[in-house]
Amino acid sequence: MPYVETRRACQSRICYKAHSHATLSIGAVDAGQSNFYSAFTDEVTIQQESLVVIPAHIEHSCNPAEHQYWSYQMLHVDATWLEHLSSEVHFLLLEKMPIPQLKPFVLHDSVAYQAFCQMNRALFDPDVLITEKEQVLIECLTQLLFPYIDWQQLPQHAYFHQHLQRLMTFCQQAQGFLSLQQLAEKIGVSRYVVIRLFKANLGLTPHLFQLNLKIHQARHVLKTGAKISTLATDLGFSDQSHFHKVFKAHTGVTPKQYQQGFSRTFLQ
Repeated sequence: MPYVETRRACQSRICYKAHSHATLSIGAVDAGQSNFYSAFTDEVTIQQESLVVIPAHIEHSCNPAEHQYWSYQMLHVDATWLEHLSSEVHFLLLEKMPIPQLKPFVLHDSVAYQAFCQMNRALFDPDVLITEKEQVLIECLTQLLFPYIDWQQLPQHAYFHQHLQRLMTFCQQAQGFLSLQQLAEKIGVSRYVVIRLFKANLGLTPHLFQLNLKIHQARHVLKTGAKISTLATDLGFSDQSHFHKVFKAHTGVTPKQYQQGFSRTFLQ
């Protein structure tokens, strides 16, 4: 199931900088309290049995309340796969890649939380067949989670979206990191306009968007069993130390721990 990734954290006090994912992400709070923030929503305190739904590429942070531990689950679903699913069941998600169109959403509902937990248990269970896991995932998303969500659209800027899509594709195809000047020249605007494009639509600077994109690419490559020693250079990081630091800041684990955890969970 290359289109879905899930993980758990128990009694954690790890804090994350504002970041984004190239996937639609759903978080569930199992214990404790956390402060959720996005450039497109007010800061919200979430607690046990809360769900947070975050569209792809939207800036956000979610960290434990001061002096507290918290436990949570996090599910990442490939946005293109999700778009195909929504068209199959005629459920309007508006998640047309690569431009996000929806605001993050916090849901406080025990029924939806329990449904999410049941689905996640099946995804983690090595005795459950892949075909059954896919069935459980689709049923939970389409029948038990998304109908509960009050989707709110982000403001639409056609001019901005047209240029931003080109820049995002340019970044995705580049081997290394692109400068503001390179991005500006690509669409014939000033460097300031490039910054505005990313901040207004994603809540991220162009550099932070590229960092998040590289970490997403690293996660994908690590799942294939690739050598970690050459990955930093391949992705355009200045050195392996910088790559490790950024990867851990985004995922909470080192590249090696991530690769080993994926192998134990999904390949056994």
